[in-house]
Amino acid sequence: MKPKKMKKYTKLPIPKDSAWDDTRFKWGGYVHWRIRYFFQGIWNIIRWMPTLYKDKDWDDYYITKILQKKIEFQRKLIVNNNRHTRVDMDNYWMTVVLNLIELEHEDFYSLEKYNYITDEGNIFEPKITRDDTDMYLAKYPASVRRVKQKYPNYDFKDKQRLSLYVGIYNQERCRNLIFEILKRKSAYWWE
Repeated sequence: MKPKKMKKYTKLPIPKDSAWDDTRFKWGGYVHWRIRYFFQGIWNIIRWMPTLYKDKDWDDYYITKILQKKIEFQRKLIVNNNRHTRVDMDNYWMTVVLNLIELEHEDFYSLEKYNYITDEGNIFEPKITRDDTDMYLAKYPASVRRVKQKYPNYDFKDKQRLSLYVGIYNQERCRNLIFEILKRKSAYWWE
């Protein structure tokens, strides 16, 4: 079975004109604001329906899935309207957060160590045929140091155990980085 391909977000192209220009059709000037708000609300319900249909109250995955969809919608509006000078920076940081949320959903860092190990056998008698754990640990020297500082009583002579803790540590860093960027940058993400 092929592994599921992870979604990769790229920055949206910024249009040359902006919503302030007279080159775009402004239907809001021709329709009463109550009617316009009504149809915008209907459109909002329709575009959120697939996300809300799949929503469950089980765990944090669904919280971040809704957050991811909200950032997608907001990024599209901000970039397409192109009304302020921070559009490129907002586009960049929103794209970073979307990619980090995707890495969080896929447990990328927790499972990355398994890309460096080939295991043939079964669950009761594992037989490792390829072990490149040293390459994995060399990829994250700062994380290795932090894990050893965080758990000074553990014996990390077993590289498998160390790589497990490095993966957990990197996944926590990914999660923390999502909310750190949101804390610092999301106040500027407005139209």
